[in-house]
Amino acid sequence: MRVEIPVELFRDREGNENTELVLKLIRLFREARHEWVLPPRDVDDVKEFFLCHLPTFAQVYLLLAQKASGKSYAWAPRGMSSGMVTVSRETLTSDVNDLERPALLVVENASYDWQMIEALANLLGCEDIVQAKDANRLEVYNGGGKDGATRHAVEQLAKYTRTKRVVLVIDSDSFHPGEQTGSHEKASAVEREGGHTHVLRFREMENYIPNRVLARQARKSSAQAGMAKRLESLKKLSADQRAHFDMKHGFKAKATRNSAEPKRKPRHPGGVGKTFYVPPQHRGLYDDVHERDLIILREGFGTDLPGLFSQEVRAGGISEADLDGLGLGATQELRSMLEKIRSVI
Repeated sequence: MRVEIPVELFRDREGNENTELVLKLIRLFREARHEWVLPPRDVDDVKEFFLCHLPTFAQVYLLLAQKASGKSYAWAPRGMSSGMVTVSRETLTSDVNDLERPALLVVENASYDWQMIEALANLLGCEDIVQAKDANRLEVYNGGGKDGATRHAVEQLAKYTRTKRVVLVIDSDSFHPGEQTGSHEKASAVEREGGHTHVLRFREMENYIPNRVLARQARKSSAQAGMAKRLESLKKLSADQRAHFDMKHGFKAKATRNSAEPKRKPRHPGGVGKTFYVPPQHRGLYDDVHERDLIILREGFGTDLPGLFSQEVRAGGISEADLDGLGLGATQELRSMLEKIRSVI
């Protein structure tokens, strides 16, 4: 995060009384865990502080102050955080406590979700997020589902005093555009405690995986023909239909009994093994899709998609243009998600 320390905390009595805490902050800057924001006019006062309290290392820390004042940012980590903390005498203890802690990203499934977020960060020029995790400045917590993720986020927020460095990222599980789901209620609970949240506009993280990645999923020649057919049917969906399609399981899921809705049978257009089921929660979103395509899409694309996406990004086979091709502002939304994560690091 970007941190500004008022010059008064370096001067005279204030500097003497707050030496230990101020030096803790300075060490965080030296370790590149946070970025020091220092007006050039304050450098002389900071120099006197270092000469008094750190005479042996005064020149080293003075160089750090000069760089922080705008003469050079070569020391700072790439992709500086957009989050800003302005320290005061009253908040100094709390701020040190909050800034010494790693930032926290809470997701439903740390394996799959982090694979996607890491790949997206590398693809969209936010590599500093990955670097922060590697350097233990960002922790990723596996919530084991939305309830566990929400509960942990709220619990951890209580450990921060002033700067709540927690971000919750969860699927919307929405069946149609603009649907407000339980995910939005969970996000609101976290936000009420001061946390940051991002609920995906598309149904799940897998809905943001471009067709180019899916095309490379089939490794065996015997499976490539079936994958080609499935992709052709997927391409016939509108942007909204694709965004709310169950990418992992397709239309194969069985109907479930709901007290508020009559039990509906799967549709049988003919032929053995040709059953498919479109949940009524979609509210007619797929009514104009030909049954042949619904049959082809009934299998979905499996559960290994995040790993495949990560692999393709590392290989350089995916570009930002592939995300743009999803439509509905997908790239802009994913950038917004990454900025929320970046803002607390």
